[in-house]
Amino acid sequence: MAAAGVVLAVILTAISSSGGPDDSTGGSGGPVADSSAVAAAHGTAAATALNELPGIHLSAAYAPYGGKPVTRAELTVTNDGKASGTFEEPVTGKATMAWSGEQLYLKGDKEFWAQQGPHNGHDLTSTGRWVAPEKRSGYHMLDSFGVNAGSLSPKSLAAIVRQVTSDPAVVQEDAGSPQGRRSISYTVDEQTVVLTSDAPYTLVSIGFNPASSRPVTTAGWHGQPGVDAPAVSAGHRVVPVDDGNDGRFANPYLVAVPRPATEKETDATRAAAAEAAAAAVPPSSDAEAARRQGPNFVTRFTSPYLCTSNPCSYDFTVTNEGDAAAEAVLHVSFPGIPDRPHPLGTLKPGQSKSVSGTRPNVAAGTGKTVRHTDYSWVYSSATYGPDPKVGQRLYARELKPDDVFVATPLKPLLANLLDQMTKDAPVTDEEVNEKTIEALRDANNEGQLPLLMTIAASGRLQNPGELAESLSGIDRIGGVRVLQQIAHLVKTDPQAKVWYDGGYKASNGQTYRTDYIYTSNRDGQELRRSVQVKTIESWGKLWPRMKGGAEQLNGEHTKGGGKRQPENAPPGFERVLQINLEPSVGPVFFNASKADLTKFLSGPRYAQARQNLCKPSGEDRVDRLVLINAAGTHEWTDLTEIGVNCRAATR
Repeated sequence: MAAAGVVLAVILTAISSSGGPDDSTGGSGGPVADSSAVAAAHGTAAATALNELPGIHLSAAYAPYGGKPVTRAELTVTNDGKASGTFEEPVTGKATMAWSGEQLYLKGDKEFWAQQGPHNGHDLTSTGRWVAPEKRSGYHMLDSFGVNAGSLSPKSLAAIVRQVTSDPAVVQEDAGSPQGRRSISYTVDEQTVVLTSDAPYTLVSIGFNPASSRPVTTAGWHGQPGVDAPAVSAGHRVVPVDDGNDGRFANPYLVAVPRPATEKETDATRAAAAEAAAAAVPPSSDAEAARRQGPNFVTRFTSPYLCTSNPCSYDFTVTNEGDAAAEAVLHVSFPGIPDRPHPLGTLKPGQSKSVSGTRPNVAAGTGKTVRHTDYSWVYSSATYGPDPKVGQRLYARELKPDDVFVATPLKPLLANLLDQMTKDAPVTDEEVNEKTIEALRDANNEGQLPLLMTIAASGRLQNPGELAESLSGIDRIGGVRVLQQIAHLVKTDPQAKVWYDGGYKASNGQTYRTDYIYTSNRDGQELRRSVQVKTIESWGKLWPRMKGGAEQLNGEHTKGGGKRQPENAPPGFERVLQINLEPSVGPVFFNASKADLTKFLSGPRYAQARQNLCKPSGEDRVDRLVLINAAGTHEWTDLTEIGVNCRAATR
């Protein structure tokens, strides 16, 4: 299941507090009986080795609080606190980064900046050049990587290793063989380190909440003279994750796989930090600057308010108040007169052009003063995209890209999204407009608008008219993960046609709904899949959620109510149950391979739970099971591999 799997290797991490499966048969994930003294000794050995390094390379993932998109990072950090590397956002977007002197420097592409949310949208002008981000209105310099990168030095990681392994309350678990060597995980509260179980003891992976793991720190507030700095953990509430957590307030978390940096890498890092510091410029300073990015056309009506002649004259002036040239067409309409397009050609920044003409006096012959409204709007591909009909449809509905705040370079994508969500509804349906704008503003606040733009830009979302309703759950981790998956699917599979949140009408005339349904064609074979996604934050929720998802794929889950119940896969579609493992599931799942997971799932303690994947008749409820952790995507199409034998169980 390539398209439905690979995405979550990009957007998930999985290592946090203790709470993984306690496999009583002893294998990966089972308890380890080493004494506290032995654990501390192993930790001291690993920490000593780290302290001697001139630098360290980290393959890392940072999960912001509240289930927001995970940022992947490749960083080299020197022992004196310089850092350089790359950040990658989910689906699209990449930035080169450097850190020096408590300052972050970024050189990102447009897609990277677009995913930083409305508060940083004006930094789109920073594309392709070094910028020194500032924190404004209480936001981190980069909310999607809120860590002081320079504090991720070998000495800092060594200190955390010592703290965790020497803590009397440390929980030890078998962590399998992630790098071909048996390993043990050590967990205290929100900190986990994984060390090889035999000498020389080396650090395999490390995970922690940077808001509470000294000497690592968050990307703290830069105080101004006379202004007190807020607490370093501002905006990151420490909330214990349990089975009742709805995923809105999960703590931030960083997980990393380290290796020693070479002298060449540390030299390159210091050089990159120096270059960035010398070349960086501050970002745009206010939100209004965002509206001046690219072309920005402003229309003024300069005709007299009262017309006493017949015909009446009209005069409109269009000014490009933006910072880039673009072609524009002024459209005007008057009572009883259809739309009149007036091409203006290319307007440079600051340039104005006027359009004059006449129209009949609607009060002629009545002896009365008649009030009426004259309308105008400007079409430009820089605002609405290449299809003028998009602008015409939105204008007819009294919608415009400015209804949802984004920087000008993103407006064509937003216009396309608005159009797709509304064009099949009657123009007079104002409720559709209201629901659409409300849904997109909420998505913008949650940082999910770029994902929606990507989905709409593909042109292969088959039920865009249902999108406003479907977005009601994207303030929770589960809803976010589904949205990220679909965006990745349409980005990577040019053949995929997707029904988000169902809405698939089958040949039997019935409509079917699961989290998403898609068709594609690969290697000449038609692909038809119906996917139910469950995102779990504790191991104790795994089997109940698997049971619920399997029932939903078969129209058997009838609890609750609303439009989503019952869900059911269309006939002839492969039924895919996908389980996303979040950080709080347990430390072992950062490294767990398919073999490790197979051992967990097929263990004797889960024999009864596994039968929930079977119908009472002895048929399978699921055709493909997918589990995703930070180590990758793991799939089973033959469920007997994990001990599920539905027909045998009914004999």
